[in-house]
Amino acid sequence: PTWRPEISYGQPPVSLSPSQQGGGCPTSPTIPVAAGCHVPCARRDGPCPPHPPGTLWPRGTHPPVTTTGSIGTHHRRCPPAGTRRHGRLEAALRSSLPRALPVYGAVLNINRGNPGDFEVAVDAWPNFGAVLARRRGEAPLNDSYRNLCSAFYRDVGAYRALLESPGCLRWDSAFHIFGLQDGVLTVSQDIALAKGVELEVTEYYTYLHPDPSTLPEPQLDPDVQLGTLSPAHVELLNSTWPYGGNVWSRRYLGELLRRFPHLCLQDPAGNLLGWMLTNGFAAGTHGYIVPTQRRRGLMRALTIMAARQAHGRGFPVYGHTATDNRAMQRLLEELGHRRLPGLCYFVLYNPALARAAPGAPSGRNA
Repeated sequence: PTWRPEISYGQPPVSLSPSQQGGGCPTSPTIPVAAGCHVPCARRDGPCPPHPPGTLWPRGTHPPVTTTGSIGTHHRRCPPAGTRRHGRLEAALRSSLPRALPVYGAVLNINRGNPGDFEVAVDAWPNFGAVLARRRGEAPLNDSYRNLCSAFYRDVGAYRALLESPGCLRWDSAFHIFGLQDGVLTVSQDIALAKGVELEVTEYYTYLHPDPSTLPEPQLDPDVQLGTLSPAHVELLNSTWPYGGNVWSRRYLGELLRRFPHLCLQDPAGNLLGWMLTNGFAAGTHGYIVPTQRRRGLMRALTIMAARQAHGRGFPVYGHTATDNRAMQRLLEELGHRRLPGLCYFVLYNPALARAAPGAPSGRNA
């Protein structure tokens, strides 16, 4: 049994940045700006540019600009992540758990050093109605592993408006949006129909452990020991991942090893028996036991150890499984994980472009 996890990271959206650190527009204390990266400063750069019709940015603030914007757009680096506003956002999302889990996990990482180089997009602040979390910076148009956003909304109308706001998403790229609310799917379907964009939807169950301190001690045979994965293992991870097998997935898995916690089990000779990774949204991902070592309780032990590791760091213990992966579902339920109501929707925009990833076998890049 294996985790059936998220696929990738994201393209820059409207980011939440404290104006007093970034030199923001003096007529508004808070400025959502777009990505990559720049908090405009009216005192330095001149007056706010005209607002595109229908945008959500209040009068006197700057609409989003992109890293590749036209000459004359305002360019200034975003302040470091983990600011007071991110702390307030973390608290607000905590009150909306478990529906906000995928965004909450990303914000936890942002507020603890931001190892994944993430950013957050909101429609308004502090009374936001919708949030996106994703990686900062540019990515190849067909890299659906990097181009992934997690979503949460309080108001589905605000969520729709955020997605459609200029500069938030690149509709000509392959990207995922995922979340635990039905509107994540229905809004994507409506927008795709209006824009003539192809979609591919995959549904998962999400499991959350309510109290990881109650988990039993992991039981391992004497010839099994805890080890550490290295960059030399990336090819093996890529070849055994149901969503891998190409250049972008290999890079993605390598980044997970460098940036986020992981566990592996080895025999006395150092041969890998199994592993479990963690992604930038704080979810368990790519759990795998080599075929010859199955039915030894190794996945059970890995699941317990990974849960304790996450809990010890102050993170939620959760992950996604394919709806037909009954073996993993039974294991999680035996260990006390609870399946959340409804489904987790992974919505892939422009799937044909995603399958054009270098080295991607047909049908593997999901």
